[in-house]
Amino acid sequence: MNVAAGAGCVTVLCLVLSYLRSSDSQDRPTAYILNSKVTHARLLPLRSTHAFTYPTLTLLLPLKALEDNRLDLGGGWIFGYGGLYGRLTGLRPSAYLIDNGQDGKTIWRKLTQILFERNYDASNLDDAWMMTMPSFLGYEGINPLTVYYCYNMAGELWLIVLEVHNTFGERHVYILEVGRNQDTPDTGSFDCQWTFRRHFHVSPFNDRLGFYTASFTVPSHPPAKASGGPSPCPLVRINYHPFDESSSEPTPGPLKLTAFIRPISSTPFTTSRWLFSLASSPLRLLLTLPRILYQAWILHYKKRLDVYARPEPKPVGEDWSSAGIPIGDQGGVGWQAEGMLEAYCRRRLEVFLTERVNEINVEITLIPANPSLPPSHFAPTEAATDHLKIYYTSPKFFTMLFMCPSPAHAVWLGATENIFSCSGDHFLDVFHLTEPTTWSLKETPNPSQYLRVVQIPGNFQWTYPRVHALEHHASNPRKVANFIVLYILVLLNRLEEILFGILRARFIPGQEPWNAWNRALYRLQHAGEG
Repeated sequence: MNVAAGAGCVTVLCLVLSYLRSSDSQDRPTAYILNSKVTHARLLPLRSTHAFTYPTLTLLLPLKALEDNRLDLGGGWIFGYGGLYGRLTGLRPSAYLIDNGQDGKTIWRKLTQILFERNYDASNLDDAWMMTMPSFLGYEGINPLTVYYCYNMAGELWLIVLEVHNTFGERHVYILEVGRNQDTPDTGSFDCQWTFRRHFHVSPFNDRLGFYTASFTVPSHPPAKASGGPSPCPLVRINYHPFDESSSEPTPGPLKLTAFIRPISSTPFTTSRWLFSLASSPLRLLLTLPRILYQAWILHYKKRLDVYARPEPKPVGEDWSSAGIPIGDQGGVGWQAEGMLEAYCRRRLEVFLTERVNEINVEITLIPANPSLPPSHFAPTEAATDHLKIYYTSPKFFTMLFMCPSPAHAVWLGATENIFSCSGDHFLDVFHLTEPTTWSLKETPNPSQYLRVVQIPGNFQWTYPRVHALEHHASNPRKVANFIVLYILVLLNRLEEILFGILRARFIPGQEPWNAWNRALYRLQHAGEG
């Protein structure tokens, strides 16, 4: 019975594909299906060399036609642009480029915005090939690399934009301009090549330093122009070079990692061919993340590579160099979303600052590294005598401030972990409500402060206020809620350490997330050295 049913399904599928193939337009298609092989090879350190290859299914799409829904298949049910659900495969704008939620901006608008903000003449962009993996059955897997081949009004390749995603939900773009800072390709297989600094954390087994060398075989023709030649097969190679330790200047060192995206075949993107590609290997669009995690398991447990702690993405927007926090290439476009606990702590801070600015007559601005978030302004009713700017790299700033027993502890820990910095000296004044007094843990002023202080190494011989600034005017129900949130935060930190111990997972020594106070203590004990 089951065999007969299966045979019947196969027969029906073949008939459907045959019908769809005959109904496909005979005109030259404007998009392509790329059956590709992805290869990664780690060459350093020698004891941890490793290589693997797996198949992928990607699409090469003309962006304007995609935006106009001219590439939709089966009325948008087989492939559609604009949403995730209610279709077999598709693309949605919120999954690409600037992570600004569901604000209605299309991929085209976001691409031109990025070019404009980075001083490129976006009006010169005529069209672009977009090479990416679509969603499948409502599942939107990680797209480690999406490539935009951008053409100018003359139909010439102008820019190549690399959109990189990591497994932490963060995004970054690198913009490469043809004819500018370009290398001579090191082999005859590539049309163009660039070497540029790394600014984004991708692999947990590499830091964020060093250089990329990116090499490309570009599409055979612009998106809007038909070609009588073979279908485009864009080849991409990314080499990673750490810094050359023998050089006093930042220069590429030995090759540490190489990755290829190599199309094996390129076929027109039609209904019949797309259904056939999906039917012939239905799991390819679902397995990218499991494959990444499996290879990470091999590198960590078999090859004995330790994990680098994830750094916060480099700031974008206002000049952060004045705040003492390193800036990058302004390529960050996606940050981790704020969690529930971080949102709670942020609201407590906002309530406090709204009242506090009138007490000290100082204007305060909170400036996030994420350009998708607007700065938060707190101004007194009368003319302010000064202006304090607080630059923060992550929503962790709110939980850290909430968990530190005093503003002095927050400043020291924030500088150690590169979480926040200030434009002036008013931070301590803002959060010092009363003179702190030294007290023993045996005579705890309140449970919340005890929970904060007990996490800190005893070598920190600093005084603590009896009441935390964010709880100074809190009602009893609010104090209970604050204690519960604080307890959960402390518990989660402890559970993270326990879980890594159970899994026998290893960070680079000294980078463990739960050892932030030990790093702060080490910095304190060695302050003034060197």
